[in-house]
Amino acid sequence: MSKDVLNKAGHENPFEDFQQIDVHGDIYKQIFEFSIIPTIVHDLDMKIINVNDKALEQFGYTREEFLNLSIFDLHTEDELEHSESVRQKMKEEMKLSVETRFKRKDRSIFDAEVTPCKYMVGDQPVIHVFIKDITDAKLKERKLQQYYRDLNAQIKKVEKQSRLIKAKNKELEEFAYVSAHDLKAPLSNLTALADMINVDAITDETNALVIHKLRNNIKQLNKTVNALNSVINFKTTLKDKKEHIRFEDVFTEIKETITEKINTDGISLNVDFTQCPEIYYPPLHLKSILQNLLTNAIKFKKPDEQLEIEITTTKQNGVSCLTVKDNGQGFDARKQKNKLFNLFSRLHPGIEGDGVGMYIVKSIVDTHGGKIEVESEPDKGATFKIELNGIENE
Repeated sequence: MSKDVLNKAGHENPFEDFQQIDVHGDIYKQIFEFSIIPTIVHDLDMKIINVNDKALEQFGYTREEFLNLSIFDLHTEDELEHSESVRQKMKEEMKLSVETRFKRKDRSIFDAEVTPCKYMVGDQPVIHVFIKDITDAKLKERKLQQYYRDLNAQIKKVEKQSRLIKAKNKELEEFAYVSAHDLKAPLSNLTALADMINVDAITDETNALVIHKLRNNIKQLNKTVNALNSVINFKTTLKDKKEHIRFEDVFTEIKETITEKINTDGISLNVDFTQCPEIYYPPLHLKSILQNLLTNAIKFKKPDEQLEIEITTTKQNGVSCLTVKDNGQGFDARKQKNKLFNLFSRLHPGIEGDGVGMYIVKSIVDTHGGKIEVESEPDKGATFKIELNGIENE
């Protein structure tokens, strides 16, 4: 059925976009000329013998101009040597697939993937070359390579900066250690000298007040220095080796140190380690976390209500989780959550403390890639849920 008949019948011709071939002519020559792939035929001396319409369109030459050129004329100067090496390889290979660069008649450049193949036409050897424009792909590749070069350069800068920061941190740690350590001796002497002063023998009220303030300041300075030493000592444990340890064993060890306090205040302890009985973790770190959370709960109990503390462990997606819940004084977690973990931060100034415990807890958890979630409201207790990231059999 003809195209006209199909159109009159109102049906879409599925072959309407097909290139029309003259069946009475040279069919294969027409397929060569109408191919959507730019194609060039040249001899072994690289002189062009034939080109198809797509090659004319790609390079911008007329057919007559093209047939007076050689393949070398189409290449950029930096590709001439490469083009010659491809010609030499073709003496040994039936076909190749290589990347090169061509220049058009208007001197514009494009990247190409070429596939030269050898044929014998009668007694004449020829090279049949398919040309695929890959300029966009190469541009993206070059941009990607530049991106990786820039990225690597930034990584090196970051690594260099990281090394500098580590060196500075080490210097600061050494300075803090020396400062805190060296302050202990003169502070002890200062404390002893202040204690030797008999305040009762001082009749002048102003002098007595000065001595009183002096002693308070010395006491506070002692607390600060001791807290700094605690932090410094903790920092030395960050590379402690992990071990398989039982929560029950660590808890029992801690409980023995505060048994008197628990009994005196009638504290109720509900403990359940059955869902996650053990963990692969540095023992000192787990003890520090449990001890700080437990002692904090006791420290911030309501004065007129029995303190109840729940301690449980669970396993979630391979991560060991510790939850400590109490019915103590609580605090506004929405406003004070970040402040809670700062060094020397105290949410209840009227209660004795050095503001170091929760800082150490957060530092330990961060070191092991864990995280802490806190829920608390004033007078409604507090719940600390800690993902410890301790994986068994690690």
